[in-house]
Amino acid sequence: MSRLPLLIALALVLMATACTSGKKAYQKGNYSQAVIQAVERLRHSPDHKKSVQTLRQAYPLALETHTNEIEQLLRSADPIKYAKTVEQYEIMNHMAEEIRKCPAALEIFRNPTSYSEQLTAARQKAAHEAYELGVNLLNQNTREAARDAYDQFLNANRFVPGYQDVNKKIEQAKFDAALKVSVEQIPVRGQFRVSSDFFYDQIYSYLQTGIKNEFVWFYSNQEAKKLPYIDEILIMEFEEFIVGAVNEKRSEKEYTSKDSVKVGTATIDGRQVDVYNKVKAKLITNRREVVSSGVLTLRILDGQSRKAKLSRKFPGTFTWVNEWAQFNGDERALTHQQLEMCKRRAEAPPPHQQMFLEFTKPIFDQAKSTLKSYYRNY
Repeated sequence: MSRLPLLIALALVLMATACTSGKKAYQKGNYSQAVIQAVERLRHSPDHKKSVQTLRQAYPLALETHTNEIEQLLRSADPIKYAKTVEQYEIMNHMAEEIRKCPAALEIFRNPTSYSEQLTAARQKAAHEAYELGVNLLNQNTREAARDAYDQFLNANRFVPGYQDVNKKIEQAKFDAALKVSVEQIPVRGQFRVSSDFFYDQIYSYLQTGIKNEFVWFYSNQEAKKLPYIDEILIMEFEEFIVGAVNEKRSEKEYTSKDSVKVGTATIDGRQVDVYNKVKAKLITNRREVVSSGVLTLRILDGQSRKAKLSRKFPGTFTWVNEWAQFNGDERALTHQQLEMCKRRAEAPPPHQQMFLEFTKPIFDQAKSTLKSYYRNY
């Protein structure tokens, strides 16, 4: 059964046809739908003849149809016959309620039939029915059956809130239905002593909040030790993390201004005048870079057999760059960007830990995408 209440689902369907008289639904044998559509039209047009006629004909037939359906259900061996019976009574009560809220409809049926007592009794039996189905499913001791059991216990609680110990059963079924995954700490192999704690915390936080699946639960290694069993183990390990040697490049280039600029003054015929000419500057550019690289291996193992269910490798690199410059000559021969570079100074490469953090950023995005795709179908 759908977890959405029947009446909400019915209302969504009927909203699209609220302005019809209900005659088409009546002709197709959808009598309850015809009743609701006719009543809705009469709210806005109390004298609408087609709606009056449709309601007058459809309501008795709708009651007869649903009553017959209930009788057939109760004689059947359908395992959810009482749940289906509840649906039938809810539809009939909904029709009666809509008629009572429409003065024009009340003039046609002054005492629409209410089935409140029958509905209450049917809900009690439906709750028992769903509860017993849930118990039987739980006893199968499989995650798939537990998920179905969870739905049945929710149904039981919807029919009769707090039925027996249904709330405990809901928690138990959800625990049994959930895929429980232990997320192992992430070691880093290699000559450099760096910590992967920050990367692990990012991954673990994403798993807790970014995987939108109520039946996939993630545990830290310490938390997993307290559980009776684990379904899967998520293992990530950084293979050789390498920080390359410092590479430096130096280049020199002479630049000439595009336009003439004032370079001085001169006296001509006893008069002082400005002198213009193009100017030059030699720019000495320095580039220092260090490349860090490595690979993250991501594996998902079966919690019991420890056989691999997924294995991926994500390579990554990060290049740290430091550029600065000096010049000789007239600065007016240089662009604004070149002058800004001349204000910079040589810097030492960042610590290995910082290089490691930068190197993991593109890897995190790849790992996140893979994990989201993998756990989407559970």
